[in-house]
Amino acid sequence: MNQLPKIIFVYPFKSSFIRKDEELLKLKFNVISLFFQPIPKYRTPIVMLIQAFQLVKHIRGCRGIVCQFAGFHTFFPVIIGRIFDVKISIVLLGAECHNYPNIQHGNYRKTLLRMFTRFTFQFANQLLPIDQSLVKFNNNYDKTEPKDQGILGLFPNLKTKYQVIPHGFNDSQFILSEVSAKPKTFITAASSIAPPVFQRKGIDLILEAAKELPDCHFTILCKNNYLNPDDLPINVKLLEAVPYEKLPQVLASHKYYIQASIAEGLPNALCEAMLCGCIPIGSSVFAIPYIIDNTGIIINERSSDALVLGIKNLINNDEFSAEKSRLRIQELFPISTREKLLAEAIV
Repeated sequence: MNQLPKIIFVYPFKSSFIRKDEELLKLKFNVISLFFQPIPKYRTPIVMLIQAFQLVKHIRGCRGIVCQFAGFHTFFPVIIGRIFDVKISIVLLGAECHNYPNIQHGNYRKTLLRMFTRFTFQFANQLLPIDQSLVKFNNNYDKTEPKDQGILGLFPNLKTKYQVIPHGFNDSQFILSEVSAKPKTFITAASSIAPPVFQRKGIDLILEAAKELPDCHFTILCKNNYLNPDDLPINVKLLEAVPYEKLPQVLASHKYYIQASIAEGLPNALCEAMLCGCIPIGSSVFAIPYIIDNTGIIINERSSDALVLGIKNLINNDEFSAEKSRLRIQELFPISTREKLLAEAIV
């Protein structure tokens, strides 16, 4: 019996997209997963040293090290991988490619974190961004934030090779509902809506737009530890985050999906909502316009007025459909493509 080649998989938290990559890699490799979570933050040096011992323990016979995101947790993987001549791949997902100081988002805005991120980018064997916009992007959506974004916008002299490998999505899990969604129903999702995520995900704009659109109904799917439901417009509902397997049902019960973010990578929730037939409206940042294309509306400036106008145009346009939304994601992001390209790249 042939033994699967061994790799080390390093991650700072276990979101749905990180868990999905781990499952894909387990189809091809013997995956040694190392979780890096320094809570409280002052424990970061201790957790880094523990991680170093774990890496040395498992490095022999290893074919590759795969890290999700870049930061403090990728320092020792890069050093130890180099010492033992093991290929180091860094999956780039967003924050390490962002610099948004006004909303306190991105690795670049903190001196020490920026140094560790730069070190990772310079000495990893390769970078695997999930979208080309994470390589270089000009921010014209929110004029209060820096224009130059992406790894080459932040580190213009970087020479490390990169390969764009987009996320993949399971179209047998996220399906069209047999029941038509109610008209003028909108949903958006966020891991949390406490600051700074509240601004980064555009929740503030959605709440302002809701006041101007009383005949529309908005659902915010989130872990809420910030907003008082009694203070919200009457047409806005907060829905506690649901188990991942129940997410398709919740998404499919809404006609439209809003992605009014200031900064993203390749947003999973938007793609999953479109697979479920939600017609999209989103901001002109990073991968969002590429995802939506001609299946919905793009907002080109960060303002509630622009969002309200976009929503009105969306509602009144009969060229958009659930079927077009779903087909767009099926064509762009089959999960089999990510499985194949990721496996080929990391060893």
